[in-house]
Amino acid sequence: MGNKKTGQKGFKLEEMLRGYFLRAGFFVIRGVLYRMDGEDLTDIDLWLYERPTGTARRRQIVDAKSRTKPKTVERLLWTKGLSEALDMDGAYVATTDSRAAIRRIARKLGLSLFDGEDLRRIEASDKVRMPERLTDEELWGLVRAVDKERKGKEFQTRLHDAKASVVDKFGPSTIVRSLEAVSFFASSTVSAYPGSPTAKLAGRLSYLSASLVAVGLDAIGVDAAFRSAEERRTIFINAIRYGNTDSTEGLEKLRLATALVRQYAENGSAIAQTIEEKLSKDLNGIPAEIVADQVVRMGPNETLFTVARELEHASYLRACPPFDRLDTSAKSFLGALLDYCGIERAKFATAWRPDDREGYKSHDCDDATMTNAGPLFNKR
Repeated sequence: MGNKKTGQKGFKLEEMLRGYFLRAGFFVIRGVLYRMDGEDLTDIDLWLYERPTGTARRRQIVDAKSRTKPKTVERLLWTKGLSEALDMDGAYVATTDSRAAIRRIARKLGLSLFDGEDLRRIEASDKVRMPERLTDEELWGLVRAVDKERKGKEFQTRLHDAKASVVDKFGPSTIVRSLEAVSFFASSTVSAYPGSPTAKLAGRLSYLSASLVAVGLDAIGVDAAFRSAEERRTIFINAIRYGNTDSTEGLEKLRLATALVRQYAENGSAIAQTIEEKLSKDLNGIPAEIVADQVVRMGPNETLFTVARELEHASYLRACPPFDRLDTSAKSFLGALLDYCGIERAKFATAWRPDDREGYKSHDCDDATMTNAGPLFNKR
């Protein structure tokens, strides 16, 4: 997304659809890179995470193209293939094409469609406009400006990686990689000059990264919803510490590596034992319990999903709220992440001053306000 070459109409369409899905109660990330073997293959316009019921979650993608000649059939086939490659639960295609045949093809492929008529209806709704929020283009402009000042691209790289984690082994991997991003951005927040653009931007990106942690934890928590509190705690600890909800599977690669060392290295047994002891010490030193205990206290309900949406919303607000002005649940969750990362809450809370010209407003997701605005609420 940060480097994507697309016309302004494309940007506008993606932002409009993001507003639409946010108002409908989804968690939405725009401009997610799809990588394989370290190579950027393509980017996903919108990645959606939905909570249709208390014990169900859906991941979907949206392909949005605003072109005079949209080549809609090709986009439908491409989106279907990408959706299956990423093991998504569904996919949408947004196109200016309004031919009836296109809708029939989309239905046959199992895709949802925003055609020209749908897009005009959505665009006419005031609810999809969110002037209080930064667009992705504006956020990336801030990121590039800070990187330029720091003479590097670390902010861009870290943000890209955190966002990419939602399509690359979603779940435990998302948690681990997003926690690394939280640690980096929160450390940058407290180390920057108080009130500086860098401090405020790093704070924003701490919120955004934390929202991805919440989404990852929510996803694995659904599967453990009916287990005891202690079992759920163990699952969360394993996910954070080993990148897998099962510690045995999480340590499988380590065992394979040390077995190879034992077999082929000179003095292999001694070296392998030293490696195992040091890695075991490092893994056990990860304070996963801090986050796991906080999540268990929140309970097996929609709290994590709500927190994810609150933190994402706060990260994009033009008047970005400092830590102490976050919603109570979001503040408690982020506080646990800061403790996990070894960041003093008080320093993070005073990294930038609140903008009192606008009060912080929790994200409004009243579905009723979007009635007949588009295909989600006007099934045909």
